[in-house]
Amino acid sequence: MVAAVLPLALPLALTLPPCADCHPRQYQEWAASAHAASAASPLYRAMRQWAYADAGEAVAARCADCHTVPTASGERSAAVECGACHQLAAGAGPDTLLIDPDRPVLAPRTSGDAPHPVAVSAAIAADAPCLPCHGQLSNPAGVPLCTTGPEAAARTAGAACIACHRPHTFAGAAAAGLHRAATVSLDRRGEILRATVLARGVGHALPTGPSLRQVRLEVEILDRRGYRLFDNRSDPSALFARLLADPAGNVPAPPWRAVAVAQDTRLAAGERRTFDYPLPAGAWSAEARLVYHRAPPPLLHRLALAQEASLAPRVIARARLSLVD
Repeated sequence: MVAAVLPLALPLALTLPPCADCHPRQYQEWAASAHAASAASPLYRAMRQWAYADAGEAVAARCADCHTVPTASGERSAAVECGACHQLAAGAGPDTLLIDPDRPVLAPRTSGDAPHPVAVSAAIAADAPCLPCHGQLSNPAGVPLCTTGPEAAARTAGAACIACHRPHTFAGAAAAGLHRAATVSLDRRGEILRATVLARGVGHALPTGPSLRQVRLEVEILDRRGYRLFDNRSDPSALFARLLADPAGNVPAPPWRAVAVAQDTRLAAGERRTFDYPLPAGAWSAEARLVYHRAPPPLLHRLALAQEASLAPRVIARARLSLVD
């Protein structure tokens, strides 16, 4: 567990976004989203504290580039607030974001009675607001930490980000979004059990975003009494993840230490992948689960977050198969 106390390099603007006065529904949706907790989530705070203890404030402060937004007063917001999307300037990185009451608010349309300047823009309903932080991010060594933008650009067709992630709620790793992301199925082929995973409901890699995120295929074969005869925990190919390496070759490495991507086994959008396992004697039934992890379990133990409910593994998809006639 990291014991260092992390100082805040810049004051945070803790005031309620003024947008809530006229847009209460949108504000309530945002308030329940991951954006509202972007700088307060236990995982973010623990990782930034570790970065500070391990590499110093200059490295740890980089976390704030995407987890908070600069304000016109020189502070940073306490979260990814409304202005991050609605006051976007031309550009492609987090430095294009600014919360400024004198800056026009981007909107797909205007009612004509807004108490602030409005700039009508079709881009606000496309990918442009998402890509400054979710496009592509690399560490100082040039190692890609997030490549959602290029992943989405590589798909042959598809809707804009907010078609799935919905404006203001930004559903991503919520249960409903995860259940749409992929399917898993089982079938018997002689004395082989085949598990098939299909990333059918994502417009980017599965998982996408930070390299901490992982998806694992769990397969169990049971006897007639329900006792486990086999599981695939030792199968490295059943882990879908981007693993980073540090200069000493340690894998996985935290983002600020990484000098290379050791492996990237994530599923591309629309990709189908199969896994074959021999059936042991006495096999009666089988179950497969596709499980999403916000961070690897060993890391959560290291950060004393193993019991944090918001970071509990989530089952994306499940399949069962009887192996007897």
